[in-house]
Amino acid sequence: MSDPEYLGYIAMSADGFIADREGGVGWLEQFGVEGEDNGYGEFIAHVDALVSGRATYEQVMGWGWPYEERPAYVLTHEEGYTGEHVAAAGDMPKLDAAIREAGHRKVWVLGGGQAQRAALDAGMFDHLKLFIMPIILGGGIPLFSPGVSRRLTFVSITPRPAVILKIEYKIYEYTWPRPFPLKAT
Repeated sequence: MSDPEYLGYIAMSADGFIADREGGVGWLEQFGVEGEDNGYGEFIAHVDALVSGRATYEQVMGWGWPYEERPAYVLTHEEGYTGEHVAAAGDMPKLDAAIREAGHRKVWVLGGGQAQRAALDAGMFDHLKLFIMPIILGGGIPLFSPGVSRRLTFVSITPRPAVILKIEYKIYEYTWPRPFPLKAT
């Protein structure tokens, strides 16, 4: 059995925030174009599970679970955390083990910024699709919380309706600075 593929698919402001200072994402509504989902339908059709932080999971549950029967794997420090659609909860190694045991193939790292950083640091982030929204929020929750630098491999850039840019990257396996010395040639 091959490893699951961990995917990022997320919108952010031009200044790097995925949510405003209060954790809200209502600012995204102004960029909706009727009949256009920016590839979300195709993306979600291949996803069979989601990883999120506890705050993001609870925010989504407040709207009503929009991911059909796909299970959630929730990053939390709270022992025994449970909830509707929660298949497992805990730290990233525990979530990764549960995801592998369940046989999931395509896993969406939904967010927020701390969960995305934890997934990145645990090697649970393979591909990132960013949607850069034409707005400067001036503050809020960053795409990734602070941590070790990572190198990205550019895949593509696509202009989308409402002056949105979709940028795709693959994520290198090593950190920067490199964990090994470069040899002179």
